[in-house]
Amino acid sequence: MNLTAVLHAGFGVSVLAGIIVSDTTLRIAAFALGVVLFVAGIVVSRRGD
Repeated sequence: MNLTAVLHAGFGVSVLAGIIVSDTTLRIAAFALGVVLFVAGIVVSRRGD
């Protein structure tokens, strides 16, 4: 797997964890981590062009 795929998979796992977790602080942190991983995946894919 390339780095972009790993980062986007991490995004999916993080968002799924954010949906499952009941604590508000952890939910926000999981969603924020998901956003960071998604943007990092886009940056890595653009850098490869």
